[in-house]
Formats: sequence, C-alpha cells, structure tokens
Amino acid sequence: MTRNFRRLAFIAALCFAWTAMAQSSKVALPMVTGAKVPFYPPLARAANVQGVVHVKVTTDGHRVIATHVEDGHKLLASAAEENARTWEFATHDPTTFTVTYHYKLDAKLKGDPDNPTVILRLPTEVEISRVPLVLDTVGTNAAPEGGPAEAMTATAKKP
Repeated sequence: MTRNFRRLAFIAALCFAWTAMAQSSKVALPMVTGAKVPFYPPLARAANVQGVVHVKVTTDGHRVIATHVEDGHKLLASAAEENARTWEFATHDPTTFTVTYHYKLDAKLKGDPDNPTVILRLPTEVEISRVPLVLDTVGTNAAPEGGPAEAMTATAKKP
C-alpha cells in the first residue's frame, strides 16, 4: 500500500511540476496597436448567418505574417481572416495565437441599424453584432391580388 501511495505522490508531483513549467513558459500575448474595424459580411447578414470563427494568427513581432481559419462558416470566415491580417502590434516576441470572432444577429440592438456593434477583447476575442436584415415582402416584387396569372395578363395589356 505504501508503494502505491509513493507512486501516486510521485505522479502528482510530476504533474504539478509540468503544469507550473508550462504556465511559466507561455509567451505573453502581444498588444494590438492598430487594426481595421471588423464588419458583418453583408451576404452573411442577408442569409441570416451567425456563428463563431477561430482564426490562428502568427506574428513577426510587429505585424501579422500568417493567418489560418480553423473553423467557422465560410461567409463569416473570410471577413474574420481579412480583419486579422490588418492587425499591428507593439514590439513583442514573435508568436502564434488564436482569435475568436463572434458574429451575432440581434433584433434588440439599439442605435444605427446600418452600423455594427463591435466589442474588442484584444487580442483573443472580437464580437460583431448587427440588426438582422429584414426583407420587404410588400412592394414592387409582390404579385397583384389575382396572383401570377393576373400579373401576366396585366403585363400583356400594356402598350
């Protein structure tokens, strides 16, 4: 029994030491000093697409040198990756990290419906919220009261 206890204590000590070393060897994340404002892709908004995109970013110590979309809807992923490429940083050790972009459509948003609400928790999180696009179902594209057949008749009667 004491032999098992010693083994367990030894394994626990190794795990603790490995965790402490891994935490102390982490490179500090860089500070973003410049970037373009992220936007909600118009096609994604029209298609009512929302979701999360993860973009892996590699820096050279000053700016982004490589990006890679790890997951997320294609309509959102291209905008997220394009935005990440615009980032500039305070001088730091070259590093690689992942940025999470959250794209949300929220009908309860206040303010200008033509402008997104953007929350930045740099350099690891970006949230872009937008009022959903509401398509007008009444107007020039609506069929006359009698339906499509009446629409064809009305068109044919015009000089």
